[in-house]
Amino acid sequence: MPQLGLTMTEGSVSTWLKRPGEPIRKGEPLFSVETDKVEMEVEATASGFLAGELLEPQKVVPVGTVIGVIVDSKAEIAHVVDSAGQQPPAVVAAAAVAGGTSLQYAASPLAKRLSKELGVDLRGLMPANGIRISAEDVHRAAALRSGTSPAGDLPRGANVATAPAVAGARAAIANRVSESFLRAPHFYLGVEIDATELVGLRNRTLSAAEKAGVRITYTDFFLRAIARAIAEEPAANAFWSDGRIISLQSVDVAFAVQAGDRLLVPVIPGVDQMTMLAIARERMRLTEKARAGKLTLPEMEGGSATLSNLGASGIDWFQAILNPPQSIIVATGRIAKRPYVVNETLAVRDTLTITASIDHRVLDGVAGARVLSRIRELLEDPAMLLL
Repeated sequence: MPQLGLTMTEGSVSTWLKRPGEPIRKGEPLFSVETDKVEMEVEATASGFLAGELLEPQKVVPVGTVIGVIVDSKAEIAHVVDSAGQQPPAVVAAAAVAGGTSLQYAASPLAKRLSKELGVDLRGLMPANGIRISAEDVHRAAALRSGTSPAGDLPRGANVATAPAVAGARAAIANRVSESFLRAPHFYLGVEIDATELVGLRNRTLSAAEKAGVRITYTDFFLRAIARAIAEEPAANAFWSDGRIISLQSVDVAFAVQAGDRLLVPVIPGVDQMTMLAIARERMRLTEKARAGKLTLPEMEGGSATLSNLGASGIDWFQAILNPPQSIIVATGRIAKRPYVVNETLAVRDTLTITASIDHRVLDGVAGARVLSRIRELLEDPAMLLL
């Protein structure tokens, strides 16, 4: 299992692009790897013949696990098959092929913590789905030991349709947001913004930007405002890791993109140092790559904060779940005409609600309020974002 990015620790094969016995040329796609963030094709590192697939699709294993065998000639394929004996390919001891490494059941961080809290021994515990022990597996083992029904199990006779276990992209998203929500203590801050000046400025810059081949969106203004606010509050440009607060050297802001059944979060580095046109151009490039399924893992790693904008979906406001290891995610709804008090007079203005979800281990309420208040100031006087 290759390591496709600095933070990748495990992955699964979503699709084998070659079958055992087929010839392989170095550099041609051999299989697709799926992580909790992205799905990517991986090229063969050597020419030869695929002798065997040691890993079934969708099973999660640690980086470095032997997942297949390439041999120099067809004659060697028989030796690999003989070494496998009568066992299923996914549990063939790679010792017969690659020096003693065998596949073992990995456990998610949440499963490891729950096993200690519930007194469940992970040794010998078999996952219900794939080969990665999940929190549900630990709960089930604890329930069986105590003789109770596992949390979440349906009562007999329940009027529901039988469904297969969730796998692939939806399972990856489910695991990621579950662990984020349970591990990071979220707190939320919200503010209503008078976006009248923002709407006017965006409309005035549309034609000039389009002449440069770029379409300016509200997302670009939001990204710039978030980056400027974080740059002015250094404590916010950090994340929690193993009991320490790790400070970041640049302000890199991510933004959520829905690409089919996957939620992808590409990162734009150094947003606070970029012009609005440069931000818009990079946002367009990364969005196109995301929807075409061509984002790389390094393009989604790190980040100081994330923007999740559901305004185009008609949502007024919402609270987002942190994108680990980041400590801030900003949720924006739609800009719409609403009653708003201006100089003690009720008026109709374009307004916007912004909600920030913050990791309380990194920031307290006052520091988080400074960040959100600065975002508000910049968006209510958006000309400052052009400087």
